[in-house]
Order: sequence, then structure tokens, then C-alpha cells
Amino acid sequence: MKLRLLPLLLFYVNIAFAHQPDLSNLMIYEQNGKKVLVLKSSLTAFEGEVDFHFKKGAFKSPEEFTELAIKHFTANCFVIVNGDSIELINPRVILGHETTIFALLEKMPNEIESIFLKNTFFKDIHNNQCEFIMMLKGKPQYQYILNTDNKQEIALAFENNKWMVVENKDSRLKVMYVFIGGVLLLIIGLVVFKRIKKNSAS
Repeated sequence: MKLRLLPLLLFYVNIAFAHQPDLSNLMIYEQNGKKVLVLKSSLTAFEGEVDFHFKKGAFKSPEEFTELAIKHFTANCFVIVNGDSIELINPRVILGHETTIFALLEKMPNEIESIFLKNTFFKDIHNNQCEFIMMLKGKPQYQYILNTDNKQEIALAFENNKWMVVENKDSRLKVMYVFIGGVLLLIIGLVVFKRIKKNSAS
């Protein structure tokens, strides 16, 4: 019973956290043998994204809003496990000051070697941050913050009984290019300085 209530407790201890439109929670956990993905934030955040992508006035009832929220959710939340895309099935929305989307992770394997997760549901909200929490049976709990700096995504590998962040190749290339660029600027600066000094001496 305690284990079943744990995911809900983790969400509700941060009630104030979810009230701010730029903050959200994303959780993957296991319950009754099923793996579930839950996205939670303020109703204001959900309404803002729906209005932005489908234009104001696109919905006139809670049911229409729910349909648009699910459409935006399925287009912006992706889970890939061991190189295979995992389908998010039966998504449902619970409306309230704190609004939640639940979805089952279809055919997610028990033996997990790698996970790639991307959630851009709230990408249009300035300075948005999403607290990602993963709790799977037989695996250590993992927490991470998704934001614009990491493109709202994370790649993990399970090695030596712990989750390891897989470094983005693009990020490494950018660092390398910045380093090379800095070295070249330094060399050019030294050459220019020596020439100026030589001309001044003559």
C-alpha cells in the first residue's frame, strides 16, 4: 500500500511547485504491474499552451479542452526504451487547479538498458522547468530537471545498477568548436600584438 501511494505523495508534497505556470512535474512509475507516465502542472500552464497552439477560442467546453490537451501531449511527449519508441496509450486528463495527464506506457520492457525522454509540452512558456522523476521496480529512483538548456530531453543508460546520463554528441561538438575557436583567437591576437610591437619599435 505504501509503495502504491508513494508516487502520489511525491506529487502532493510539492503542491506549491505545481501552481506556477513555468514549473511542471513528469513522472514514470510502476503500479500494479503497469508502467505509467504522468504529467502535472497548473491549469494556467495547460491553458496557455493550448491557446498558443490552437488559438484562443479553440475550445468551448472542458471536453474540447481535454481533447486539445491530449493532442498536444501526444505530439510533444516521447519515450524511447532500448532504441524502441514506447506508445503512450489511453491518455486521460484530470482537470483542476493542478491539472494532470495520465498515460500507460505500452509494451515497455522490464529489462531496460537505455531510456530517451523528451517532453516539450510546455516549451513555449518562458523559463519553463520540468522535474522528471523515474521510479521503476528493481531500479534506483532518478530525478532530473528538463529545461531549454537541455532541449527538454534526457538520454539515460543503466550501467552498474545506476542511471548514467548519456552525453549529447552535439553538445560535445559545440564545446570542442568553442575551445578551438578560443585557441585560434588567442593565436591571432598574439600575432597581431607582436606585429604592432615590432612596428612600434621600428
